[in-house]
Amino acid sequence: MLQNYFFLNRFLIEAREFLEESRIEEIFSQEKSKLVIVVSKNDEEYYLELCVIPGNSYLNIRKNYSRAKKNTVNFFEAALGEIIDSIQLANDDRIIILKCTRSEIYYTIRGKFTNVFFFDAYNQLHPFKSVDALSFENIKKEFSEKVYLNGWNQIDLLIESGQNYLENIRKKYAILGGEVIKEVKSRESNYDSDKIPDLLAKVLNEIRYSNPCVFIDEKQQEVHLGFENFKSFPFTEKKVSENLIDAVNILLSKKYYFKDKYSKEKIVRNHIERELKKISSKIQNLQGLIERGTKEEEYNKFGQLLLANLGSIKSRMSSIIVEDIISGGEKIKISLNPELSPQKNVDYYFDKSRSEKISFVKNRQLFENAKKDYEHLKNMENSLNEIESSKELDELMKKLKIKQPQETETKENLGLKFKQYLIENKYRVFVGKDSKNNDLLTTRFAKQNDYWFHARGASGSHVVLRVENTKESIPKNVLKKAAALAAYHSKSKTARVVPVAYTFKKYVVKKKGDPSGTVRLLREDVLLVRPEIPEGCDYVVDE
Repeated sequence: MLQNYFFLNRFLIEAREFLEESRIEEIFSQEKSKLVIVVSKNDEEYYLELCVIPGNSYLNIRKNYSRAKKNTVNFFEAALGEIIDSIQLANDDRIIILKCTRSEIYYTIRGKFTNVFFFDAYNQLHPFKSVDALSFENIKKEFSEKVYLNGWNQIDLLIESGQNYLENIRKKYAILGGEVIKEVKSRESNYDSDKIPDLLAKVLNEIRYSNPCVFIDEKQQEVHLGFENFKSFPFTEKKVSENLIDAVNILLSKKYYFKDKYSKEKIVRNHIERELKKISSKIQNLQGLIERGTKEEEYNKFGQLLLANLGSIKSRMSSIIVEDIISGGEKIKISLNPELSPQKNVDYYFDKSRSEKISFVKNRQLFENAKKDYEHLKNMENSLNEIESSKELDELMKKLKIKQPQETETKENLGLKFKQYLIENKYRVFVGKDSKNNDLLTTRFAKQNDYWFHARGASGSHVVLRVENTKESIPKNVLKKAAALAAYHSKSKTARVVPVAYTFKKYVVKKKGDPSGTVRLLREDVLLVRPEIPEGCDYVVDE
C-alpha cells in the first residue's frame, strides 16, 4: 500500500491541486478503519480517504464516493466549513498535516497506532480511533515539535560509502523505508560499491519524477505500487500511470478484485470439499451394501417355505422349524412375528424379498451416480486453478447453487451509532442517544452476557458494558462507573445520588407493542451512584 515516506511525499505534492484552498464539506466513516473527508473546490467535490488498518494503511483521493444511507457516522464536525490552507509532511516521520483556517487534521502512519487526529480552534485534540489520556499529551507535544515540509524532502546522502553504506544511511534516515532499500539492492550488482549513493539518489529521483506503476502478479494474486523502472517487484502485468493518485486508485481497485476473487474462490473450494466428503462417505456406504449382496432369494425362500407349511403355523408363534424342500431337505428355523397371522408372516417375507430386489438395484444406481458426481466435483475443483476472473467464479457458484455472500451490518459497525466510553483503557461502554437508538443498542447490538444499565424512575439512555471475555469477572468498581454513566445520561443527571438498575442483557426483554425505548427486566440489581463521567472513563466517539 501507500506507506513509504517518499511515496507519500510524491502523493502529497500531487494532492495539493485538489486539497489546498478547498472547503471541508463532510467528514464521516462507514467502515471503522476508514475516514472520508469530503472537500469542494471550483465547484468540484473530492474525497480524501484515510485508512488506518495497521500495516495496510493508505490515503487516497477519489472523485466519486457513495456514502451509505445507513451505518455512517460523522466526525470532527467543528472542521466543517474550514478551508485547507496547506498539506504538509513531517521531515522525519510519516505524519501528514492538513492545515486549515482555524484547525488542523493530522494523519499518522505508525503500525497499530495509525490514526487521524483533529485539533479544533481551541487546540483540543479529538482522535478518530480512541487513545488513552497519556497518549493525548504525548501526541500534542510531539506534533508541536515536528518540522513540516511543503515540498520534496531532499535528504543528504553524502555519508561515507562502503560495504555498509545502505545500513548506515538507513540508520541515519529511517524514513527511507524497506521499499527504497529493496529497490537499490535489486540493482546494486551492476554498480561498484562507491557508486551505491548515486544509485540511491537515482531511485529517489525516480520516485520524485518518473511515472508511477502498479505491478500486478496474477499468479500470486498480489499487487504492488512502485515506479516505471523499478526492478524489485515480480509481475505478470504492469500498469503505468501519469500520476500517483491514479496509480493508487488502480492499486486499490486491483486489490479489491483479488480480495473478491480470493473470497469467492475460498467459498467455492470449501463448498466442494464439503460435498466431496459427503459423496465419498455415501460411496463407501453404498459400496458396503452392494458387497453385502441382496437377501432377495433368502426372503423369497422363507416365504415359500412358510406358505408350504401354512397349516403348521400356530397363533402367537415366534418361530418355526421346517424342512428346506427348496435347498436340500435340511431342517431350517424361520423367525415369525407373533403379532401377525400366519398369512401375514408369509406376506412379510415376500414383501421383504421384493424390497431387497428394489433396494439392491437402487443402491447400484446410486453408487454409479455418486461416482459420477464425485468425478464431476473433482473436475470442478481442478478447474479452479484455471479460473482467471471473478465473473467465471460467479458462474461456477451459480452452477453449484452457492449463494453469493451478502454484506451484513455487523455488531462492530453498529457500535459506531452510539456514544462510546472506555473505562480504565479496557472496558467499552455504549450509550444510546434517543428512544429508537436505545432499542437498537439493546435489541440488536448488545450480546447476551453484556451488562445493561438504566437509571431507575427516570427516562434516559440505555447503557451497555461490553463483556469481551465471559470467563472474566467484571470488577465492581467498573460496574459502578458504567452505572454512573447511565445516571449521567438520564433525566436524573442533576441529582446527588441515583439508583441505577443493572442486569445481564439476556434478562432484558422487549414485548411486541411496547413503546420505543421501553423494555422489561426479568431480574435486576441496583447500584446507588453519583451521576457523572467518572475518573478513568474516557469519551471515545459521538455521531
